[in-house]
Amino acid sequence: MVAFQITRRFVGQARRLLFFLVGAASVSLSLQLQSYAQNAPEQVTPDTKTYAITDPIADKGGQVAVNVKAFGATGDGMTNDTAAFNAALRSLTASGGGVCLVPKGTYIISASGLTVPYTPAVSSDTHLLGEGRGVSILKVNGMPRTHLLQCDGDYWSVENLTFDMGNYTPSVGLTAIACKGNHWRVSNCTIVKSGRWGIAAFGGNNWSIERNYISRTVPGARPATGAILVTASAGVWSSHGRVINNVCEGAGITFSGSDGIIARNQVDRSGFGSGIFVQGLPSTHSLTITGNICSGGSSGFDAAQEGRWWSVNGFEIWAPDSVIYNNIAHDNDGGGFAIGGQNSIVVGNKAYNNGRGRAGYAGFNARVNPARGATASHSIFIGNFAYAQDYGYAEQPGGLTDIKHFENDYNRNRIGPAKYSSAGDQPAAQGSRTIQMRISPEMKNKLKALAEDADMPDIARRGVRECLSR
Repeated sequence: MVAFQITRRFVGQARRLLFFLVGAASVSLSLQLQSYAQNAPEQVTPDTKTYAITDPIADKGGQVAVNVKAFGATGDGMTNDTAAFNAALRSLTASGGGVCLVPKGTYIISASGLTVPYTPAVSSDTHLLGEGRGVSILKVNGMPRTHLLQCDGDYWSVENLTFDMGNYTPSVGLTAIACKGNHWRVSNCTIVKSGRWGIAAFGGNNWSIERNYISRTVPGARPATGAILVTASAGVWSSHGRVINNVCEGAGITFSGSDGIIARNQVDRSGFGSGIFVQGLPSTHSLTITGNICSGGSSGFDAAQEGRWWSVNGFEIWAPDSVIYNNIAHDNDGGGFAIGGQNSIVVGNKAYNNGRGRAGYAGFNARVNPARGATASHSIFIGNFAYAQDYGYAEQPGGLTDIKHFENDYNRNRIGPAKYSSAGDQPAAQGSRTIQMRISPEMKNKLKALAEDADMPDIARRGVRECLSR
């Protein structure tokens, strides 16, 4: 219960932050940097236009601040400004951190990226700030040979910038912004013409990727690609990472790690895997996935299918002990939701018009992967809606047990409400079977918290409360 309440607190903080930012333009830079030391998710973003700097290095409220133009950057869209950025950022590393301001302009960056491979350009307590998306632009000038911007350390940030990746498709694993460390944030950035990954987080604790726009226009997905990748660093997975309020077009989100939040993201036209794909054990468990919309997933290359082109689901979630609520999946070639994590809570989600690419898909699919010991067994589905697919709900054969349904609407689908994994199971009205409501104390506590969530649709909240009363 405590862990779930903490998860809800972070989501609520992020939501309140969006409204707070409207009036935060005049907040001083020193207050912003103090907030990093106190609580990274609560920091605010100043209007960098009020911090014009003429000297190469100046002191602002105890924090060193530099301007890339003072180090020779032109921002004219023709001159290579890589050396100027490197000099400005190295000066902050040498001084123990500070702010690097990127005024309006288009800055050409070499294919070798900023700094050298495996050496961070943005390090601990360093904040790379532009004047705004579409205003301060970093543009790569050739096939990337490493990450364009490497960040590693604690309490750093990258904000208010656009990265133009030129539709180049570099080696697997390269990304526009590579993130390592703890208590960092990548916020309000745009990555356009992304040929591989937009933002990648490698391990770390208590970080945030929020309010970014990532667009991939290169057709197909051979090999794997995506907008946001969360994976391990030297075998250590992330914890308490947050991917919130991002818009991803032409590519999706892949997440690994424990106790994370994936909230209010919009994914459209993912061409690989799923709109939002979440790993399972041993890397990933206990996620909160809420308020996301995944639509328009189109058939793409899938390494897991021996290199064949395969249909894309809206959501594919293998992490056990996860809470999945208030999400929407529609118009995807594959299914709406594929749930393969044990003890999952699936509440108040909507799936419609999925299964465009293949027959037999459902809005909600309970999955099992014996090779990995992954299964949707012991999960509960409450107050979900599915219509205009072949089935509202379907189970994959192979050992699913003890899946509970309560007050779901699986009707209004092309073939039927439900397709169960064994012949003895018969779909009932509203897509629910007669069940004996036996759930663990931990699951009951999570359901109690959902019943009080203000964002929960009334019909889903009533279903949760009625379920608890049984």
